[in-house]
Amino acid sequence: MSVGSKLKTPLAGMILLALIFSPAAAQTPPEKFLGHQVGADRKLADYNQIKAYFEMLDRESPKLQLFTIGESTLKKPMIMAVITSEENMARLDYYRQIVRRLRDPRVLPIEEAKKLAKEGKVFVLITCSLHATEIAASQMSMEFAYKLVTGDTPFDSEKVLREVVVLLIPTHNPDGNQMVVDWYRKYVGTKYEGGPMPWLYHHYAGHDNNRDWFMFNLSETRAVTKVLYHDWLPQIHIDEHQMGSTGARLFVPPFMDPPVPNVQPLLWRGVNLCGAAMSYDLQKNGFKGVVHGRSYTGWWIGACDDTSWLHNVVGLLSEMASVRVATPVYVEPNEIPQTYYEKRMEFVDPWPGGWWRLRDLVDYELTLSLSLVKTAYLHKEDFLFNFYQMYKNSIETVDKNQPFAFVIPAAQHDSLTALRMIDILMLGGVEVHQAKADFVAGGKIYSAGSFVVKMAQPYKPYAWALLERQKYPDLRQYPGGPPIPPYDNAGWTLPLQMGVACDQVNEPFAARLELLDRPPLPEPKAPPASADYFVLDCRANAAFGATFALLGEKAEVYRSREKVKGLGFEAAVGSFLVKNTPSVQKILPRILDKYRLTAYGLTEAEAAATPKSPLANPRIALYQSWRGNMDEGWTRYVFDDLGVPYQTIHNDAFKGSKDKKVDLKSRFDVIVFADESPDIIKTGKPSPNSEFARYFTANFPPEYEGGIEKDGVEALKAFVEAGGILVTLNGASELAMKDLEAPARNALERVERTRFFCPTSLLQIEVDPTVPIGYGMPAKAAAMFSDSLAISTRIPPAEWDRKVVASYAESDVLLSGWLLGEDMIARKAAVVDATFKKGHIIMIGFVSQHRAQSHGTYKFLLNALLYPPPEAK
Repeated sequence: MSVGSKLKTPLAGMILLALIFSPAAAQTPPEKFLGHQVGADRKLADYNQIKAYFEMLDRESPKLQLFTIGESTLKKPMIMAVITSEENMARLDYYRQIVRRLRDPRVLPIEEAKKLAKEGKVFVLITCSLHATEIAASQMSMEFAYKLVTGDTPFDSEKVLREVVVLLIPTHNPDGNQMVVDWYRKYVGTKYEGGPMPWLYHHYAGHDNNRDWFMFNLSETRAVTKVLYHDWLPQIHIDEHQMGSTGARLFVPPFMDPPVPNVQPLLWRGVNLCGAAMSYDLQKNGFKGVVHGRSYTGWWIGACDDTSWLHNVVGLLSEMASVRVATPVYVEPNEIPQTYYEKRMEFVDPWPGGWWRLRDLVDYELTLSLSLVKTAYLHKEDFLFNFYQMYKNSIETVDKNQPFAFVIPAAQHDSLTALRMIDILMLGGVEVHQAKADFVAGGKIYSAGSFVVKMAQPYKPYAWALLERQKYPDLRQYPGGPPIPPYDNAGWTLPLQMGVACDQVNEPFAARLELLDRPPLPEPKAPPASADYFVLDCRANAAFGATFALLGEKAEVYRSREKVKGLGFEAAVGSFLVKNTPSVQKILPRILDKYRLTAYGLTEAEAAATPKSPLANPRIALYQSWRGNMDEGWTRYVFDDLGVPYQTIHNDAFKGSKDKKVDLKSRFDVIVFADESPDIIKTGKPSPNSEFARYFTANFPPEYEGGIEKDGVEALKAFVEAGGILVTLNGASELAMKDLEAPARNALERVERTRFFCPTSLLQIEVDPTVPIGYGMPAKAAAMFSDSLAISTRIPPAEWDRKVVASYAESDVLLSGWLLGEDMIARKAAVVDATFKKGHIIMIGFVSQHRAQSHGTYKFLLNALLYPPPEAK
């Protein structure tokens, strides 16, 4: 029948239209959509364009379907493209069920697993540009998707996509992508082209959004984690990044030593297989400068790609050499370090130098991404069956030094934070049980309500790594020589960070347990309406959030100077006493429900018998430099999470006029400086001798230059003199010591690495909980030491005083990680409350709110915000 005759019937017309406008004929290449080649010099697609392009491919191709997996911190939709054959697309849910069954060998016999591995499809997750300035992968993702759906690949894509399901997240920092592109476009053609932004490219975390993959603070982390370990369960995952400009052109696995011991050997073999295949395909296509086995370790640091290892997912990392966002760079051969200029077995084809462009990054990343899809296809059954085998090993094999379980006792110093830890474990896929009756384990009696994390479970490596105490290997450049630093964390033990009691039990035990599907949050309890006052126990971090909410509603609030005792309860020194007025009774249920707190009632007589100090709603300022300080971002996160009211201030807040000096005390009661170099705070630039000086070579627009300057230091001193509270965290404490002349010094300043070395590890501190900054803390705690201080105090001059609130233990200082030179830090102060005239300088010599992970030491910072007034002490 002729085409003309087909047009005589409606059905024939529909068929012809379908042929004319078929998806295969309508797929639009990204260069046509964008108006420029992907990766062209000085050209970038922003997140709105990337999202629009994928929406168009979704309409045009039956091989691509777009999903919204969550929402970013600043409320942008997060998208994921699923790319596979038309036949697979129609049965996606079926193939997802296959991998879900393969994940739990307790209900799947091995012979059936082999059949499912043959029938199923391998899922490969590719995540791009988590760090927004590392923008190449987000640009590449459009061309990669287009090539897969059109068959413009070095392999038979029809055949490959029948066995592989590609999950592609174009960027899991959409807010940052938009910020970076907007900033870049604004300054193209000026001397600021390709320079850094003066603020974080993730609203809270900046670069640290890649250290949140076990804590799940960020909405972006939670969205991708659901893809990884709950909803889609890929067997292979690659996270595509960028690095410096003058070394190798590209890093792909294998990783360098040391490996985190909890990861299964079969997992490392899968990582090495995929990495070797990528290197091979890059080499055969003429791409130089590909390295493996350097810089990036197999030690877990809480990052996106390496958290996959602990979930039995083949987790891969690629790191491309960078340009200046989208501006080409020229690298002179003599600027390339010798180790990246000479051939080595892990670096067989060095790059000779020359021009390096964004399009080069796109070409390398296209090749390695397509290579990974091909490798997944070639070993499809192996990857699926090994996925099953590793979970089977997790459950059935008892590894060297493996405990039977970890027990989290029901009785906790801060039970709400303990429940938050349970929630964090479960978000990562860990199975948690709760005891329905008392039991004995490891010779200790545990009460009903205690939590048990058995090691015989699918995500054993992850649960084990989070709950155990780490011992980083003592790696040296040569015997007795300087230590070789880890890439980041040496230790991270979650219970220590969060101040939660958790016991490792090595021998099997019996208990009546119930598997939880969610953490058992307590019911909030209001005091009797007849109570004249009520008490919020300051051992709970949540009590501070509730107190700020009450102060914001003009409630009458006090802090106790002794323990508070009532009918059936005892609250810690420093707990909050609140007048139970009718207006408070109206708002209290909402506040208690939000924080899941119990408020204990007191009579007028009981409250009168308790020594206490009145609190006012503090006016809090948080300093933000123009250098994108991640610790400042995390401090904002903690404040927002707990409902702490604050105002962000910049350098101009410290500058007066010729006729009038700035009066900070008239505006603020508390000023907080997050961990930052005093030189950056004062001048906007690090010391020329600092190891960080090379990162600050770029120009900033003039409105973002400088610091608080000399006038700002004088204004801070006047602020404290007048009764203000100055809080300095970690490195910022040196501003207090050197510029404000607090009676203390950093005992570790200029100490050689061979004498003292402690890379991001957990150390034991001893705390005085009877003084205001120690209120609510236990007598012993774990401090996250990260380029931190050991404070030596001295007998102060007139008008000064000091109180050591916390100090490092006399012995057995290391709790988790790596510490060399314990004698250099033992008994040194960790937290000091220095008084000057009417005010206080609170020097917290470590990162007490480290990455919003170290809940166990939040109270040092929170207490500083709610310091009792001088006249009431």
